[in-house]
Amino acid sequence: MKKILAMIMSAAMTAAVFTGCGKTADKPADNDTADVTNAAVSEVTFPEIAIADNAVDYAKSMKLGWNLGNTLDAVTSSSLDSETLWGQPKTTKELIGFVKDSGFTTIRIPVSWGQHTTDENYTIDPAWMARVNEVVDYAVESGLYIILNSHHDCDYYYPTEEKSAEGEKYLKSIWTQISENFKDYDERLIFESMNEPRLTGTNKEWWFQDNDEEGVASIKTIVKYNQIFVDTVRAGEGYNKTRFLMVPSNAAAPQNALNAAFEMPVDTAENRLMVSVHAYSPYDFAMNDKGYKVWDGSKSGELNFMDNLSKKFIENGYGVVIGEFGATNKDNLEDRVAWAKDYCGKAASLGIPCVLWDNGGTKVGSENFGMIYRLPRTIHYPELLDAMLEAYK
Repeated sequence: MKKILAMIMSAAMTAAVFTGCGKTADKPADNDTADVTNAAVSEVTFPEIAIADNAVDYAKSMKLGWNLGNTLDAVTSSSLDSETLWGQPKTTKELIGFVKDSGFTTIRIPVSWGQHTTDENYTIDPAWMARVNEVVDYAVESGLYIILNSHHDCDYYYPTEEKSAEGEKYLKSIWTQISENFKDYDERLIFESMNEPRLTGTNKEWWFQDNDEEGVASIKTIVKYNQIFVDTVRAGEGYNKTRFLMVPSNAAAPQNALNAAFEMPVDTAENRLMVSVHAYSPYDFAMNDKGYKVWDGSKSGELNFMDNLSKKFIENGYGVVIGEFGATNKDNLEDRVAWAKDYCGKAASLGIPCVLWDNGGTKVGSENFGMIYRLPRTIHYPELLDAMLEAYK
């Protein structure tokens, strides 16, 4: 059976380039050769941005986004140096400005928090919180919409009933602290509850039948987790009362968001919820390096999951965000450009923003989704980026 989302977790986390879920890809050259020391932000200027008053219009305004992948989400160290251990340089204000200048409207900042907690109550290391805050400030000053999430933390919120008590404790703890830290940041800062919560270590990690008992139970646990997340943020002060929030289903897969067991949380704020999905689609073109490399539109029917998401969520007042997407390099740039026109064109027509996964990898092979070469700041595939941006004009 074809997977809509299939990002296979590497057995060992090494100092290489990883995708949104952790599989190795080719490391770009020279990323560690430049001085990327950057002074802390002392004051943050908040550019004026007209913010929509409902999740559907807000999502539509997010347009094309970019993921700061394999950076603050790296999990090979509990110290601040973890930021560079997956092959990327230290993030600078200049890089984030380049993201905005390249045409992106949104930035997703994946952050793994678990290894940066200091006790059994999941107290976040203040130095780590400060560094994340610094990077968020770069994005604020650049005038980008910002998605801040909990990334490679799945083991802390494993989606089974047996482990749900600890999962709820973890989510309540970290989101209480994150909400408090960012309470004065307005609604351009979005919180995303989890990244691809799933049954890791099982044969149902990435796919299961819609009526699979264990799979459905995991979705129901994730629904509970999402409610804990929403309740925790709304209990905070300041902009947390009205902040836009994103929540996924199992593995953030579209088919699991469309599963009857998945429901959106109850919210005290009106029209402020969005569903988060990841779709490297069609899988055999976009991710599977053993799949096909020619895109002639004959497989465009496999993008109809967007229509189904629109029917279930957008038509009922919820925004839809494709928080990760991309097509791995198969030495087929022309075909990837054609795919991007169809993919982003369909998403844009439905008011669905797409956030490109960028792990820095550019060589031919599996899961190489690099777009921005961070040192020096250049675009690897201008034609591909132009096709994506054109769809959102």
